[in-house]
Amino acid sequence: MKTVVLRPVAALALSWPVAVHAKDHETSTTFLGPLTLPLQRLLPGVEILPWLAGCLAIIAVVLLLIHRARLARRKVRVGIAGLSNGPRFRVVDAMAHAVWKGRGINEQRLSRALEIARDTTDMDFSKDHLREIALRTDRIIFPSNFRWMRDGLTQPERMVIFNSTLSVLLTDGPLTRSDRSFLRTVARGLGLKDKDLRHLAHLIAT
Repeated sequence: MKTVVLRPVAALALSWPVAVHAKDHETSTTFLGPLTLPLQRLLPGVEILPWLAGCLAIIAVVLLLIHRARLARRKVRVGIAGLSNGPRFRVVDAMAHAVWKGRGINEQRLSRALEIARDTTDMDFSKDHLREIALRTDRIIFPSNFRWMRDGLTQPERMVIFNSTLSVLLTDGPLTRSDRSFLRTVARGLGLKDKDLRHLAHLIAT
């Protein structure tokens, strides 16, 4: 009886290390180990590393094209404004982004932006002039959209941009959630902190 019982146990003991070794080998030969093991099983025979590298390359190309398109639109806006890329243009450009409400340009905001633009730049802008600039602004806003505006500007100059943008947004009534989000993006892009905004800080609070 003892002999009959021990033989299967011995056989199992001998086969156990082999099974563990095979599983370890499967995991170790999979890219990123167990993280991509499900993909490897779903797509047998497909190398994950080249596939992942290809996806990353496509994403990088798309981001590069988006960045270049933004630079091209900005160059056009500078040309339309007839200003150098300095504090005066950046005031106009930030306001041109702010005149949008939903999917369209808000006429009240556009009128307010025109008033401020004339006062701050000494340029004889027309409403159609600013509209052309607004039509070429970035419609998809990311946190980094306005970071370029801080370059070479003093804190008071950056505050002028922020206050001008805020004035445009407030023209047609209280700030909406979308307005606050946009204003928060502008403040972050300009590198403004709560201590810079002081009593205005609550306007961009989440």
